[in-house]
Amino acid sequence: MPVYALPEHEFVQVEGPDARKFLQGQVSCNVDLLSETRSLPGAICNLKGRVVADFRLAQTGDSCLLQTAGGMAGKIIDTLSRYAVFSRVELRRVEPPLVLGILGDDFEAALTRLFPTPPGAVNESTVSAQMCLLRLPGGRQELWCLDEAVIPPLRELFGEWQSNPGRDWLAAEIKSGTAHVGPASSEQFTPQLLNYDISGVINFSKGCYTGQEVVARMHFRGKPKKRLFLLSGEAEFTADSRVCARSGVSPEKGEPVLAHVNRSRGGNLALAVANIEAVAEGRPWYLDGRAEALLQAAPLAYECIADPT
Repeated sequence: MPVYALPEHEFVQVEGPDARKFLQGQVSCNVDLLSETRSLPGAICNLKGRVVADFRLAQTGDSCLLQTAGGMAGKIIDTLSRYAVFSRVELRRVEPPLVLGILGDDFEAALTRLFPTPPGAVNESTVSAQMCLLRLPGGRQELWCLDEAVIPPLRELFGEWQSNPGRDWLAAEIKSGTAHVGPASSEQFTPQLLNYDISGVINFSKGCYTGQEVVARMHFRGKPKKRLFLLSGEAEFTADSRVCARSGVSPEKGEPVLAHVNRSRGGNLALAVANIEAVAEGRPWYLDGRAEALLQAAPLAYECIADPT
């Protein structure tokens, strides 16, 4: 079944006369490019250039709606509120009645009954008064339902959907190289380590935002030693798993797994930060330092790079 409920996300609404101008000075994406036909991946950084949170930004009428990882809405509101004192802007957490993930193209005909022109390319979106449909990397689409009244018609259209994201959905998200920042990883990573600088999350042509100077210096003058990679193997990952470049070492010396999915077929997948040189040389990796838990690391290819304008 390629339709899944996605209850794990949280949402922050930003509204008011200065909403877009305010966000432009605080986030890594170019909010000037935001429209009802284009959503944006972005990040909020601290003054040291570390990622506080990542998000997907959509325009809904006169408001901006940020989708973020579970447990991060409060963090985003607290962080942005420090800079909102002199702006005519309101930040509040909202809870859409339903968020659906649609994998593949099986429901393209059905979606045209909701939107005459569904989004066709990554980051394109279509918005109505009650719903937002967004095209994401990895052959995925998300339908944000803003009104409970649309849920019964959606059941007629799609039939039943899984109550949580399935393994195929998680695998598609991981293969697309999407690493979300949650409470445990907030302010722990630079955008470079998470590949945000090469995946369209950072726009290097826009004006200043919090942490921008540090982020730009790392991108234009620095040479990263580590980046986010795709790890695969037969060993099962857990939320506490770490990957190590040598067997027999303490797991605490490894890199934390930032996302994972265990599958019955096709091998298990995870995202973790790893040494670029070690991956290029084809060195093996080990789950929690266990010699029998062999992993292979591979670079990630991204579908969408930030618009330079």
